[in-house]
Amino acid sequence: MSEELHRDFLLAALRAASARTKAMEADINTIGVALKGNLIGADTAVRWVREAGLLWLIGALPEDVGKLGAKELLPDASIIS
Repeated sequence: MSEELHRDFLLAALRAASARTKAMEADINTIGVALKGNLIGADTAVRWVREAGLLWLIGALPEDVGKLGAKELLPDASIIS
């Protein structure tokens, strides 16, 4: 590949990475708003972050945070309707 093709490829990869980070930020913000508004509990928030593959961004959590409680497997249906 020529230097110009390498440059174009790298620019495209950087644009894709930028889009992925914006999507991650939107996921984190959505989870934070739901948690702050008491629409979900801490266990659900941690589960959603984990399911989004973003737990590594939070770092260490206290041992009891994020244990899934049976009552919080899904958000309360009343907040959706």
